[in-house]
Amino acid sequence: MNVHEILDFDFSKLSQDELKEVAARALERIEDPEKGIGTELFNAIIRVVPQTCIEAIVVDNIDNPDRILVTPRHDEHYQGSHFPGGYIRFGDDYEQTVRKVINRELHVDVKRLEFTGVLTGGVDTRGHTLGTVFLVELAVNPIKGKWFDNVPEDMLPSHKEFLKRAIGWK
Repeated sequence: MNVHEILDFDFSKLSQDELKEVAARALERIEDPEKGIGTELFNAIIRVVPQTCIEAIVVDNIDNPDRILVTPRHDEHYQGSHFPGGYIRFGDDYEQTVRKVINRELHVDVKRLEFTGVLTGGVDTRGHTLGTVFLVELAVNPIKGKWFDNVPEDMLPSHKEFLKRAIGWK
């Protein structure tokens, strides 16, 4: 059987238990998940299994934050302001993920970071996420993003909640 025959198969003929068995057997065949599983498979998995991500609340000073840095987001999942963040990849730990995300999204290094807690990001168009929230102070001022001394009105609702719980802003 080739891949086209499999993809053309009418999976609606299978029971939920049969579908789960087929999915489990297919996943067992992935030999090197450290190389990534691809967007299509990741999106399918996140629909049925909660995923852990990091949320980086970038502040001007971890000890006494007066300002936050947010970046615009315009994709199929959200339109508006948000904190840098991302899913934890196979083999990475939380701190590695924070540093990778900050470098990828803001093109700067982290000076200091501090774990503040885990909050549910809720269920969105992709699935259920759990946000591991960190306060982050940057090594230098980034070119990307915008500093605020209040909560932007267009901020992602779950990020407003992260901010409220992490540093008391409302």
